[in-house]
Amino acid sequence: MAVREQVFYIAVCVVCGADCDETADVWLWDTTRAAAIQQAAEAPGWTEVEGGLVCGTSDPKHNAARGGDSPLLQPGRDAMTVTFQEAS
Repeated sequence: MAVREQVFYIAVCVVCGADCDETADVWLWDTTRAAAIQQAAEAPGWTEVEGGLVCGTSDPKHNAARGGDSPLLQPGRDAMTVTFQEAS
């Protein structure tokens, strides 16, 4: 039987190793490492940071790697606003 080898790349989160997928069932893959990273950087919830990609999970490790809160958990326009004043 004849076979051929095919190599493809799937970007993963540098914090937890989660595969970059679309709707949690279709892997976003490409034929080069750079193209897979670019595709993941454009996927909803994924953030490209220096040193790799971070998925949209919101926990202290992901938020620290991302440099802020999860892009998936941003408050909407109808969210309550809370303001704290400095003590005098």
